Amino acid sequence: MHKTKTAAIFLFFLILSVSFLYPDTQKVTLTYFKGEVSVFRKQTLAYTEINMRIYPGDSIVTADESSAEITYEDGSVSSILPNSILKIGQLKREQGLFTTRLKTWVGSILCKVTKLRKGDSFRVFTPTAVATVRGTVFEVAVNEKQETSFNVLSGELLAKALIKDAKAYLLKGQFKYFVGAEGIPDVRKLTEQEIKNLEERATMYIRDYIQEKQKEIEKGIKKQMKKGCLGFL
Repeated sequence: MHKTKTAAIFLFFLILSVSFLYPDTQKVTLTYFKGEVSVFRKQTLAYTEINMRIYPGDSIVTADESSAEITYEDGSVSSILPNSILKIGQLKREQGLFTTRLKTWVGSILCKVTKLRKGDSFRVFTPTAVATVRGTVFEVAVNEKQETSFNVLSGELLAKALIKDAKAYLLKGQFKYFVGAEGIPDVRKLTEQEIKNLEERATMYIRDYIQEKQKEIEKGIKKQMKKGCLGFL
């Protein structure tokens, strides 16, 4: 009993001390995981559990048939697919505005980023490129050759290779940006099959993606009905 009480007190002060270390950090939590998911904090393996806080410097690693989801303070979501490594950079909160910096070392990450306000910033880095995001559903994929793909399902994304004088490309929904270590990008529209596969992954790994799509469809139907009624009148 005494040992249990001591352990509980220690855990309380540990959580409190971590909070003091990151006073200007937005609240980010692990909202879902399946299979073998590891969270490394300061090169130490942390105990993985639902609703645990995620902090700058943490790395999230997924094994085969495993995945995880983290949710940011503004409602944005990143889903880490199997065999992937996501490094958390900045999670800054200042005067109510959020700055988010992530790095995908290998594997695939699906992000659903809410519409950002002026002053907010959300960027995802890979070994060869960076994406600056504003209200977007997109996928980041990095293979073993460190080749990067940004696949945009909806919204807009600014993509740029990490080489000197690289050109930035504004991608809109259903476009793909691919770049290797040499820094020569290939920008094109996603094929119908690629769009279908991307939507399937979004449905599988972003838990509220289906609900949001249904809301969009319902909104579109109501808008069309209103237009039809106005046209009839």
